[in-house]
Amino acid sequence: MIGQQKISDESGGFDGQILPGDYFGYAVEGLGDLDGDGTPDLVVGVPGTDGLVGENEGALWILFLKPDGRVDRQKKFSPGTGPLAVAGDELGSDVATLGDLDGDGHVDIAVGAPFHDEEDAADRGIVWTLFLDDDGDVDEVQRFDGFGSEFDGDLAPGDQFGEATAALGDLDGDGVPDLAVGAPGDDDDGAEKGAIWILFMNDDGLVDHQQKISAESGGFAGGLENGDAFGSSIAALGDLDGDGVTDLAVGAPYDDNGPGEDLGAVWILFMNDDGTVKGEYKISKKDDHLLAELDGTDLFGWDVAALGDLDGDDVPDLGVGTPNDDQGSGENRGAFYVLFLNADGSVKVERKVSDAAGGFSGDLHAGDTFGSSLAALGDLNGDGTTDLAVGAPQDDDGAGASNGAVWVTFLEGVVVICGDADSNDAVSSTDALLALFAAVGSALCEPCVCDVNSSGGVTAVDAQLLLSAAVGLPADLVCPVCE
Repeated sequence: MIGQQKISDESGGFDGQILPGDYFGYAVEGLGDLDGDGTPDLVVGVPGTDGLVGENEGALWILFLKPDGRVDRQKKFSPGTGPLAVAGDELGSDVATLGDLDGDGHVDIAVGAPFHDEEDAADRGIVWTLFLDDDGDVDEVQRFDGFGSEFDGDLAPGDQFGEATAALGDLDGDGVPDLAVGAPGDDDDGAEKGAIWILFMNDDGLVDHQQKISAESGGFAGGLENGDAFGSSIAALGDLDGDGVTDLAVGAPYDDNGPGEDLGAVWILFMNDDGTVKGEYKISKKDDHLLAELDGTDLFGWDVAALGDLDGDDVPDLGVGTPNDDQGSGENRGAFYVLFLNADGSVKVERKVSDAAGGFSGDLHAGDTFGSSLAALGDLNGDGTTDLAVGAPQDDDGAGASNGAVWVTFLEGVVVICGDADSNDAVSSTDALLALFAAVGSALCEPCVCDVNSSGGVTAVDAQLLLSAAVGLPADLVCPVCE
């Protein structure tokens, strides 16, 4: 990271009103250049906002940005007294940019309200399509939840359909963008294992047909446990494996795959064009071996964001939020990881960004939950690298608790430090241990990181050299170039 800009009730040129408990930044999504000024813009979800009908209706802020990450102007969308105005729905819990669904030349968005009740089905969830104009005003709305819409998926109480949304592009080749929606409370094959729905859209914002992916549907064979909350976050990565079909990253932040509960995990799903899964790869502390700093309750995978190809290897890369990370002086300050991926979904190199790592110099506090939401903005500052919006919805800037904030972070391409196996920007005894694990086949470490004597493979000699370097003894560390 090379810099950051905070946007809150007190920072970044934002002059709208944020109130205690709004959770500004619970969701963020890049809109592209909505107003045509040459700078990408941003939509921010505030699901805790109270409205005319009742508490926690939710709302959205459209932020028209400057190249330095500050706000030029903003516009709020509130449900008012219309069909979106329902107390407790938490509209704005997630947002996805669909592109121009109706062909009017303006971007359209999908907005989740996962705590929407319908008849006797509490917290069933709903997703709304909002058709925007170039000034951020809503021209028309459309719903899909199985009641009064063409979506006829089988939703149940507590599914929280709409907790995550992701635009897929045109998955089925009919000329209309499609959508993925998370339902992390889904009980297929066990309690709250979670699910996602692939929605094949019509240009009027309604659903043509759908495909469910869960522990017992859609070809997914990865294996979920009760309470994993698979589908809490979704990102369309692009074509990871080169078969011409968009692949997905799906968060399961309550996965326990490692030492401790709720470390979290991310599933890479290799997709077919009919919305089923042809293969999967799990990224977690236990399975990928690189995420050495993850601890219990970090909630790795709470949000995920497609970052494009940051390192120029023709493979898409991924951002992953860990809002309960404790690095720094205080609990739940939060962090996010930038994962540089291989074509099989495994992690080649990782970089952690927190108030103690990754070049971030902003002021985080205990409980901010930085990393709760992530969104690629495009190249905001014109340096050729995608920049990232990061939500901290429990930041206390302003007149009360959990007003929330958004950080615009300016990223750089991967900088690999030879020997830095745990990606903490230094060589330590932990790196020597990871290299030793890699040498005996119980961990993964790329040669461009762990082959510190450029021998053509990672061996115990590399571990010995790293341990010498870690304790200050002379050690000439030279790694091959990352491919």
